[in-house]
Amino acid sequence: MAEKQHDEYELVPMSPIRRLEKRIEQIETNPAVDTRDLFKDIVDIVRMNQQIVDEMAKANDALRIEISKLPGRLEQLISSLQELLTYIKASATEEMAPSQASLQPLLAKFDALLESNKKIAETNESVVSTLSKLDEKLKKPAMSFVRRPVMQQRPMPAPI
Repeated sequence: MAEKQHDEYELVPMSPIRRLEKRIEQIETNPAVDTRDLFKDIVDIVRMNQQIVDEMAKANDALRIEISKLPGRLEQLISSLQELLTYIKASATEEMAPSQASLQPLLAKFDALLESNKKIAETNESVVSTLSKLDEKLKKPAMSFVRRPVMQQRPMPAPI
């Protein structure tokens, strides 16, 4: 198998690097620098570089420790999610198939409602038939009453 080459990336504080850049610029711009000062600056640069390397090693170790904790935490998360899904599935099946005992009161209410609806329908039918009979009676031509002349009363003679 061919090994894949990966670029390595590190987090480096920029302030020491900037100081080093400034010192290098000073050295390059001053050609008449004393060699003793030059060696002293080089030693300072090497010390700063070593400090940066040490800080990076510490940060790298801390990052490795945190990354090594991730698989265990992911396993805990996965098991918690599986447990949650189990509860959700169990509640869904209970909601979809309620027990016969829990339906008994509801079924009794439905039966009572059906009986009352039947009684109401029967009452409505009797009212409709009564109204139709009444309508038939009202539609029949009324018998004409012959008026007899009313006898006029005569005034009674006055007593003597």
